[in-house]
Amino acid sequence: MVSRIFVIIGIILAPYYVEAQQLVLSATGHLEVKGRMQHLRDAEGSVILDRIAQARFESIDTADSPNYGFDRAVHWFKMELTNTSQQEDWMLEVAYAPLDQLDFYIQDSASGKWLHKTAGDLQPIAVRDLQHRHPLFAFQLAPGNSQTIYLRVKTISSIQLPVTIWSREAFLQASFHIQIINGIFYGAMLVMILYQLFLFSFMRDQTTLFYVFTLLSMVNIVAFFQGYTFLYFFPDAPWLNDIFASFSGPAFILFSTLLSRSFLNLRSVSRWLDNLLVGNMLIDVFMGILMCVFFRRVSYQYHHYFMLMHCVLTLSSAAYCLVRRYVPALYYLLSWLTILLATAFFTMSNLGFVPGYMSTNYTGLMAGCVLQMLFIAFALGERWNRLMRENQEAKELENERLEREVRLRTEEINHKNERLEEVIRVKDKLFSVVSHDIKGPLSSLQMALTLTKTGTVSPEEFQTLTGALDQRFSQTTEFIENLLQWAQIQLKGGTFDPGKLDVHQLSSAVLRLLDPELCRKDIVIENAIQESLYVYADQNMIHSVFRNLLTNAIKFTGKAGHITLRSRQEGKFVVLSISDTGVGIPEKNRNRLFTLSSITTQGTRHEKGTGLGLLLCKEFVEKNGGQIWLESEVAKGTTFFFSLPEYAEEAVTSAEALAGEV
Repeated sequence: MVSRIFVIIGIILAPYYVEAQQLVLSATGHLEVKGRMQHLRDAEGSVILDRIAQARFESIDTADSPNYGFDRAVHWFKMELTNTSQQEDWMLEVAYAPLDQLDFYIQDSASGKWLHKTAGDLQPIAVRDLQHRHPLFAFQLAPGNSQTIYLRVKTISSIQLPVTIWSREAFLQASFHIQIINGIFYGAMLVMILYQLFLFSFMRDQTTLFYVFTLLSMVNIVAFFQGYTFLYFFPDAPWLNDIFASFSGPAFILFSTLLSRSFLNLRSVSRWLDNLLVGNMLIDVFMGILMCVFFRRVSYQYHHYFMLMHCVLTLSSAAYCLVRRYVPALYYLLSWLTILLATAFFTMSNLGFVPGYMSTNYTGLMAGCVLQMLFIAFALGERWNRLMRENQEAKELENERLEREVRLRTEEINHKNERLEEVIRVKDKLFSVVSHDIKGPLSSLQMALTLTKTGTVSPEEFQTLTGALDQRFSQTTEFIENLLQWAQIQLKGGTFDPGKLDVHQLSSAVLRLLDPELCRKDIVIENAIQESLYVYADQNMIHSVFRNLLTNAIKFTGKAGHITLRSRQEGKFVVLSISDTGVGIPEKNRNRLFTLSSITTQGTRHEKGTGLGLLLCKEFVEKNGGQIWLESEVAKGTTFFFSLPEYAEEAVTSAEALAGEV
């Protein structure tokens, strides 16, 4: 009963099976065969044409073109043709260029002999019936007749047989439209390559150069599988096909790896992903070298696995950089997503995992290339915009820095000019003072000696004269001492040796030196500076400060006047003051004190001065990290204040640094 059911099913399906294997050539002039043929796998390559009729062929899936992946066995295909049109001349096209050797057999209807033609990328283009990028075989089949065609395929590339039978007119018309589409694709790629080279000539950005080589390698792969490189570049040198096949994939992986690493700055973002990407690239390049060394003995299928791995790694790297908020990685991710899908289907088709039309129909791969080109162009544009913004910001910062530096240098030059002008003024003033204040006492001394020699001076007059000379020489000595100290500072030859200093003890020592002047004017002195009060300063400098300020106080304080020395604490500084009950300083003259253009006036007993002492006081106090200022009221007196760092063990280092800066 069961056997009868199977027999009945077989009888019912038999007509459909026969119809599925019949290929009818109609008036349309176009027949896409797909799987409507029979197949024989000859593992040993021992089947010959004379015995082909006795060979057992198997039916294949009629929905798709035959695809057996990488298989070095010989494959036979059998087709039964029936011509129902009025056309007699036909062409059989195998739309897969990388096949090595393709043999075409058809039996002559008149003589019964087999007609043999051969094609493939191991044969020059000239052996083909029409010099076309795909293998083509021209044959004749009279209207109303039927004929059997055998195709024998032997290749180290993927075994795929997308067969289409055309009338000559239909083939030329279809080729014209396909050429237009392909021309648009290659033209767009060429325009983008030239545009990127134009940008590179201006920007000299290595990422742009890597992108150019990536585009070139992409175009080379598509052109290789479409047969254009063989047709136009080396039609008479088929051995170059193996070289191109060995290095087309590795070249694309090489340059796209360099592009990805440079564009995404992958080394700094993820060293692990960067190592994987570089490792996959190096292994594939090494495989390409092995294919050239061991000619045609290493399978091309390894390139396809490395290509899939490369696309996955590149996509993962772009996604990771996008997660790390690198904005241009978005376009880069989209570009690799499109080419990944196209390349994945194309590669898996060559490996035999998906139907053959995925690899023989290049529309998806070409569309993926165009989309990748556009998205990477957008990504590069975003990257260039970011670089330009960063460059502009850097230029603005640099300009601001230069402007600030120029401004500081200008201020420094102006300050030095002012300083130089002031030095010139004081030089003139000092020469004038020196010529007058030193020449005067010397002239007086010479005159006194002359009078003494002649005996025209009485003892009382001589006593008066020597007193006046003593006063003049004391003033001159003070002036010369101040002058030498100031000159030593200007020449930067002075020593600075700060240390622990008792200001009460130092001020008392200075008062003892000036005691004759105090007695001569009957001035009352009060030293209210706290005992055992220590500051951190240079002893010689502060001694000079006390001496000059006290000398000025004595000079401008009248007979029976009063001078007071005081001290107070202000934070980490000690403020010292010297007050007198003298004539005071007019307000118009106060701003010129402590400068080289200081105004000097005579004291209460016509004492002379140069104003150099106050300048020394200012420089010495500031050198020790303090400040000096004054308060004065005309006819009531003047108080000079100056501050010095308090001595403390932990503050010695900071005080030294502060004094060094000053």
